[in-house]
Amino acid sequence: MRTMGGDVQGPPENDSVPRDGAAAASSGVPAAEMSDITYEAPAKKKGGKGGSGEPFDPIAENGPHFVNWPQPDLAIVASGCLNGYLEPCGCAGMDRMKGGLMRRYTFMRELRRDRGWNTIAVDVGGIPKRFGPQAVCKYKITYESYRKMGYDALGLGVTDLRLPIDELISIEGDAQLLLCANVAFYDRDLGMPNRYQVVAAGPYKVGITAVLEDGLCRSLNNPDLQCLPAIDALEEVLAEFEKEGCNLAVLLAYGPKKWAVELADRFPRFRVIVTSDGAPEPPPNPASLGDGRYLIEVGEKGMYATVVGLYANDPEIRYQRVTLDSRYASAKEVDDLMWQYQMEMELRGLAGLGVKPKTHPDADRNGDYVGSEKCATCHEESYRVWRKSKHAQAWKSLFPPYSDPARNHDPECISCHVVGWHPTEYFPYRTGYLNENETPNLINVGCESCHGPGGEHVRAEMGSDRARQEAAYEAVRVTLSEANPQTGDPITQKACYSCHDLDNSPDFDFDSYWPDVEHKETE
Repeated sequence: MRTMGGDVQGPPENDSVPRDGAAAASSGVPAAEMSDITYEAPAKKKGGKGGSGEPFDPIAENGPHFVNWPQPDLAIVASGCLNGYLEPCGCAGMDRMKGGLMRRYTFMRELRRDRGWNTIAVDVGGIPKRFGPQAVCKYKITYESYRKMGYDALGLGVTDLRLPIDELISIEGDAQLLLCANVAFYDRDLGMPNRYQVVAAGPYKVGITAVLEDGLCRSLNNPDLQCLPAIDALEEVLAEFEKEGCNLAVLLAYGPKKWAVELADRFPRFRVIVTSDGAPEPPPNPASLGDGRYLIEVGEKGMYATVVGLYANDPEIRYQRVTLDSRYASAKEVDDLMWQYQMEMELRGLAGLGVKPKTHPDADRNGDYVGSEKCATCHEESYRVWRKSKHAQAWKSLFPPYSDPARNHDPECISCHVVGWHPTEYFPYRTGYLNENETPNLINVGCESCHGPGGEHVRAEMGSDRARQEAAYEAVRVTLSEANPQTGDPITQKACYSCHDLDNSPDFDFDSYWPDVEHKETE
């Protein structure tokens, strides 16, 4: 059995975000009363452009937290489905972005130190999005962040278990946070990961366990994993909870929401069931399962945390969807880990991260990447527009003071700030950007980021073959209707939304941004 505790202590050095009275209070109400409450969110300004200097009030935008909450006897913080998002990123400006482990640390410290609440923290799993060396590096940093935050249990999802098992064992070390009742590393007799955790908190002795849906277990097809049916595993664990004298049981269910509800019906002993399934944003109200039991969703990408408040003398709970926005300062304790992460990206290099160039699908038609300077002579006015745009400064934004630490060695950051990379799969195309020494002409978001490789177009224009010139020109031409995301044209994803997506540029509106980069060619 573990008692309450963690490393969340002391203010970070940069904890200087102004906190008015509304920031310390927030919107939790008894679950039984939630159906009678209507909240009218402030209207968003369509097409708002981040970094414009416009004032942004995260509390006015996203609502206060924990309004009228009496101090709970126990607060359960639930998270999950981080999907590799260690921190917010994008063109909307950090103050407008949601999420980030640095903010979550500050939030956890506020609950424990500032409010003095008995708090346990659990994560249903799904920390990485991909697999490979960079995903392992991210998992290490996330695990250490969770340890510093005082997390009590981390479930294991499909993406977690696709990482090398030896790496997971090494990352776990002595902290023993990983939890899964029906999946064992190598052999169940080894006892890894833990099947359950028991935590003493206030008047509660909390039994926490986690399971992975059986079909997902089979889909892993990994001989290093030994799987047990989830129902059998839970029966075993609940028997252990009885022996331990637990008076509260929490289940982390990685799998479909319907399956989590079925488990809740079969095992009514669990009062709080956290599911990995659900909408990107947790609902404003918890789903009641009857008899004082609740299904809790966590959202995705680390943008939210969900808090359940329990009271020993009250069968009702309090519930709060917490938006991890800029009201929570970036904690130095986790910022230091981000520096370590970026240093590892630099030390490993692209080769050490398993990042290998691939052939561009239009290479036969378009040729090589040549850089925006090659466009300047013939497309003088368009080049002038580009030079004045933020696209031409995209590389600079990966360095202090815009980005601290610098992200110029991180493939997931490089991909939208240079020419010749796949923006969502994070790999370079052959002849695309490699590094500042070898390919300095391909930094920034250049002409070929939208128009595709221009080597054949340049070579054709140097000759006199009119048919070849027209074919090459057509290959790099993008019409306004193709560029506008609102048309639904498939080229749209390549032209704009591949980088200006909901994660990185949530307020992106083509009609607002287009005037800054508007250019056209006339024959």
